[in-house]
Amino acid sequence: MGQTVCFNCRQSLEEGDKLHSLTQACATCFATVLSTQDERLTSYLECLDHPAALVAPDLSILFANSRFLKTMAGHEPAGLRVGEALNCTYAQALGQCGETVPCILCHLKQAVDQTWQTGQGLRGIPMSYPHKKLARKTYSITTEKVREGVLLLLAPS
Repeated sequence: MGQTVCFNCRQSLEEGDKLHSLTQACATCFATVLSTQDERLTSYLECLDHPAALVAPDLSILFANSRFLKTMAGHEPAGLRVGEALNCTYAQALGQCGETVPCILCHLKQAVDQTWQTGQGLRGIPMSYPHKKLARKTYSITTEKVREGVLLLLAPS
């Protein structure tokens, strides 16, 4: 297995660091890209191997890469909240994503809320959707605070 390097500066990345392996960036380049203009951030998200989206604290999708868009059931991301885009059963039946009683237990909502409030990214949070057993997909959530939102990465588990 070869050494993984940063997409930008080509510096060797630490083995076993979940953030580096998902983002393909060293900490310095990752912070630089996330603080830059929207066009560069959008291009960066598109380079990632996993579904990724920048979401607002209310779970509204600000940007999403094409891999994330493929996880959405034919929805356009503009103005949607993550649960609506991912066809959360509760968002469809009970109300807006992030504002229903089941949302209290949602790992995705908890991860975004915690990252937004503390500024600390989370790694390896399990999440499954939709809530129908036969159609369920399981992901490992990684989050990182970015300017006005939270970067959400969905890695298959």
